[in-house]
Amino acid sequence: MFWSMGLLSCVIACVCGLLELLFFLLRVLVLSFIVILLLLPVLVLLYLLYKLVVFVIRADADLTLLFKTLKPHYFDNKVVWVTGASSGIGEELCYQLSRLGARIILSARSEDKLKVVREGLEKPNQAKILPVDLSDPSATREATEKAKALFGGIDILINNAGVSARSNFIDMQEPTHRHIMEVDLFAPWILTHDVLPGMLSSGFGHVINILSIAGKFGTNSRTSYTTAKFGLMGMMDSLRWEVMDRNVHITNVCPGPVRTCMAENALLSDGSTSKKKNPLIEGGMRVQRCVELTLIAASNQLNEVWISKQPYLLLPYLAQYAPSLCKYLLRQPPTSARERPERELKYQLPDIVVV
Repeated sequence: MFWSMGLLSCVIACVCGLLELLFFLLRVLVLSFIVILLLLPVLVLLYLLYKLVVFVIRADADLTLLFKTLKPHYFDNKVVWVTGASSGIGEELCYQLSRLGARIILSARSEDKLKVVREGLEKPNQAKILPVDLSDPSATREATEKAKALFGGIDILINNAGVSARSNFIDMQEPTHRHIMEVDLFAPWILTHDVLPGMLSSGFGHVINILSIAGKFGTNSRTSYTTAKFGLMGMMDSLRWEVMDRNVHITNVCPGPVRTCMAENALLSDGSTSKKKNPLIEGGMRVQRCVELTLIAASNQLNEVWISKQPYLLLPYLAQYAPSLCKYLLRQPPTSARERPERELKYQLPDIVVV
């Protein structure tokens, strides 16, 4: 009997111990659940912050453009006039537009280079060559009449041709400055002015301007180039209001450094070419990616887009929302170009397009 009661006591003690352990584990689980519920929003917020940081670091365009996709039929059978088509961004524009079924007019100064580009198109029979020197206003006006006659009108004009410069304001010679203005500002004005009536009468038109992030803020040794880009940006922004209800669209594309021959072809103060590579350009965005994003922007009829690898993509945002901070980050000690004409600037922001 005593043995049975001792065994029963041991069983009861074990059961009580197990119950206490279960209650303890239950309390631990409940507390853990409460802690997780309290920490979950923080964990989610940290995860989202991490994803945002990764997204921003990898971003190569502004947020509006990154969430858009190409509408390939937008260019199908459209007559597209591309200036500066012999190299760089203009050349790649022709390649991609040809694959999208566009009828293309290729313009640049060198007819031989244009022929080479046309032979590389997927549909060379749908492309015409129109050599033109955009620094000559009379030749530019004559070219517009010839371009309209090639396919019976212009649906899309891409003002891509341009020339860069490297010179301080005080050292820039007036003929060189005027040459830059003719190519980068007045030529797009003439081309747009002359093709616009046909776009308005046909009920559709699109003017795409390959500008630069240098059109958003000024930088050292870029006074002439930046003047032209600011001017073209303002002109096209104003024109958009005049034609927006006539189904004519304006898209301003502002690239950062892109791997083109811009640096070598940049003009010095006396009008000679630099003939030197720029490591910022060499490490810039691939031309193919830049053009891909440009066509996405155009096919979605976006007004303005910024295209660049980091950290240059951040600069237009700073210029927009923290202009003083942007200027502080871009500040440079005053330098005479006569004393150090070939000095590389620490925060040098390259321009994009060359003829």
